[in-house]
Amino acid sequence: MGRREARDRRHSRVRKKVHGTAARPRLAVYKSNRYIYAQIIDDEGGRTLAAASS
Repeated sequence: MGRREARDRRHSRVRKKVHGTAARPRLAVYKSNRYIYAQIIDDEGGRTLAAASS
């Protein structure tokens, strides 16, 4: 199993338990070699409330 497959398995395992609401949105963070991306997500409404990157 490669790094990508391990990440995808971990991602799906965690996402089964985590969901965002309007009162308490979910924070999603992605790190590349060069940048960091963050999103605040309302899963009930299906929209991104805020996003930032560096």
